[in-house]
Amino acid sequence: QPFNPDFVLKVAASPEAHAPSAGQEYSQMFKGKSLAVLTSVLVTVTCVVIYLEWRAVQDIRKGLSGTELKSLFAKGRHALLHRMVISGGHSWGGPAADTRGPGPPAPAAPAAPALRGASGASTTVLSVAGSDVELRPDLRISTELPSFPTPREVRHPSCIRDFDLQTLPRASLVIPYLNETWAQISATVASLVAHSPLEVVDEILFIDDGNAPEWQHHHELLSLHPKVKVHRNEVRQGLIRAKVIGAALIDSPVIIFMEPHCVVSRQWLEPLLEQLALSKDHRTLVMPTLDIIPENNFNQYLPANHHIGGFDWTLTFGWKDLIEKRNSSYTYPDPYPTPALSGGIFGIWKDNWEQMGTYDINMTEWGGEHIEMSLRTWRCHGRILVVPCSRMGHVFRAKNPYIVHVPEVMKNTKRAALVWLDEHLEDYYKKVPYARQIQAGDVSERIKLKESLECESMDWYMDNIYPELRAELTPKPHHLRTAHH
Repeated sequence: QPFNPDFVLKVAASPEAHAPSAGQEYSQMFKGKSLAVLTSVLVTVTCVVIYLEWRAVQDIRKGLSGTELKSLFAKGRHALLHRMVISGGHSWGGPAADTRGPGPPAPAAPAAPALRGASGASTTVLSVAGSDVELRPDLRISTELPSFPTPREVRHPSCIRDFDLQTLPRASLVIPYLNETWAQISATVASLVAHSPLEVVDEILFIDDGNAPEWQHHHELLSLHPKVKVHRNEVRQGLIRAKVIGAALIDSPVIIFMEPHCVVSRQWLEPLLEQLALSKDHRTLVMPTLDIIPENNFNQYLPANHHIGGFDWTLTFGWKDLIEKRNSSYTYPDPYPTPALSGGIFGIWKDNWEQMGTYDINMTEWGGEHIEMSLRTWRCHGRILVVPCSRMGHVFRAKNPYIVHVPEVMKNTKRAALVWLDEHLEDYYKKVPYARQIQAGDVSERIKLKESLECESMDWYMDNIYPELRAELTPKPHHLRTAHH
């Protein structure tokens, strides 16, 4: 739990309420003033120690940059690595320094949502045991990239052009991984290095989420390129928390969340950064078009169509209509809005990520976070765009290579429902009746976040962003309901 000096001082000032049973023996040994003096000395020493520790923590919270914190993480000072506190949407390192160089200026950051309990103590605590991984002294960074299947050119001709990198914000990539094959993870890195404008990429940060030794690939990764970094969680945190950890460790103004089983196409990053640069309020999330790499053939590349993402009342994601069908005036390959994120591949301004409350870190493992993020983004004055000029191949797997506990996925989904469905919560329960019995934990903090961000209602979302979801609530005419009988 986070250090709370007020509580400890209150306890120290009232030793009679917390004295052990042996206190009666001490009272017989010391009479009158002797007992009072001893008590006074003990209280004074305790208060001094508490105060000094508290000041050290405050110095770390207020006075160190993200880079300095990372250095201290590696040294273990004050066990910072073992306790990351997300308070008010910011990590202990405070907001990241703006290292973009030339380009559109970031707007002044509004006050972060207050995520604190009544006592003022932080209520969102993520305990993480881990460390940054260093390349072994006997190894050198390779001068050659591993081979990877280069995607064939499937972009619209208007997408193939020069970009002014000076106008684009700097970015870091965050890639959690667990039980991933070296063949796919190395191809992912090789394509990223070959097809990304490394002038605007600060680092490619892999988060080893508690892998067994045979799945860690630490030194193999670090030897691929100087910008590839690895941070290891000693214990599996799950995909959701691993992303929160990775985002807190980078200093770039833009975060690109990626996955370790992709092959990116040429100029995949520039269009995403260009759309983020156009977002003056920093509230836009951007997604590439995800082409298909068959699970049984990593060398094959199948272009995907341009659908919108959505979900049903079970809060299960699905690709829906083509954008042309939804909007007859749409012109390909313009970026287009989508009601929902398909999963874990998207770009976001870091200040927006933090001010919006990152992910709900009381969600565990995997699942539900992309629906929660979609509802939170649109309803709290943001937007989600698919950028067709940005393309990458993605392996859509029938089964995850790690254990996914279905009750945890259901808990995550219910947490999203409790916070975001408002008066339509019963519509969720009608589709998922067993969710009523699931213990989803306390969501009061996320509700406070929603209130502090002055988010719109679920009805507003269906009326303005995703009317297809409301259509599922409308009972079909009787003749249609019985037509198949």
